[in-house]
Amino acid sequence: MRISFAIASSGKRFVHRSLVVRGNAAAVSPSFSLCWRRAFDGKSSYDCREILRNGLSDIRLDDAVDLFSEMVKSRPFPSIIEFSKLLSSIAKMKKFDLVISLGEQMQNLGISHNLYTYSIFINCFCRRSQLSLALAVLGKMMKLGYEPSIVTLNSILHGFCHSNRISDAVALVDQMVEMGYQLDTVTFNTLIHGLFLHNKASEAVALVDRMVAKGCQPDLVTYGAVVNGICKRGDIDLALSILKKMEKGKIEPDVVIYSTVIDALCKYKHVNDALDLFNEMENKGIKPDVVTYNSLIIRLLEHILEMVTKQHHLNSSEK
Repeated sequence: MRISFAIASSGKRFVHRSLVVRGNAAAVSPSFSLCWRRAFDGKSSYDCREILRNGLSDIRLDDAVDLFSEMVKSRPFPSIIEFSKLLSSIAKMKKFDLVISLGEQMQNLGISHNLYTYSIFINCFCRRSQLSLALAVLGKMMKLGYEPSIVTLNSILHGFCHSNRISDAVALVDQMVEMGYQLDTVTFNTLIHGLFLHNKASEAVALVDRMVAKGCQPDLVTYGAVVNGICKRGDIDLALSILKKMEKGKIEPDVVIYSTVIDALCKYKHVNDALDLFNEMENKGIKPDVVTYNSLIIRLLEHILEMVTKQHHLNSSEK
């Protein structure tokens, strides 16, 4: 299977520098710490495989680096699946440089990457706005016979949307459909966000209907992105119609969406509508937050100040 968008030719190493990142570690559960100490105190049969079996959800960054060091010292090496779990845990800490560096070390040691590790590296490069390197890894991966998953292509899509390549993003989604991929909410939400980012609001709004037609139900993230985008454009009527569409689809707007619309209503001098929406929100049991109150208070004060200023000018002109 081929993807006919630009893929940098293979031959680039997908890592261009090595670094060791050791940061402030988050709190770790006592059970994990105990397991870690026992694993490397030389006095028990625990090893890095034992730690991997116990799970990595609570692992700290420093411990993750130490675990990787032990894994590459082990003979035979742990499976690529175990390496994938560790790299994924580090990526979730947003230590993308470190993941890429560890991937290079694995390659230098002759540890072959698989679909999952390649996908992790692609995501890391995209999150670091290094789309050309992400595409190089994708090209290498496909050359080895791996078919990219929807998760991998969503990462590339995110990269296009945040690299001023929105036309490539749209083309990629079209090709994904042609190749039989089942687009998910992440695909649509990423593209909708990207379209708004590039001032293509009408296309973004239309994509919600296309989403439904494809059998993919918009979620709060979808509507949140749409409402935020159209409120920034000042299209209040459309924002209110989106709220009604959500109600029809039995999707309850959250406090963020309500606050966004209330802020826009106040900003564009629809104060009474804003207060009505605020009351509707409270009647539905959705508690306003600091942002909601700030929007109302600040915008109402601005409105009052404007009215006082106008009255002052009017009184001055009558004298």
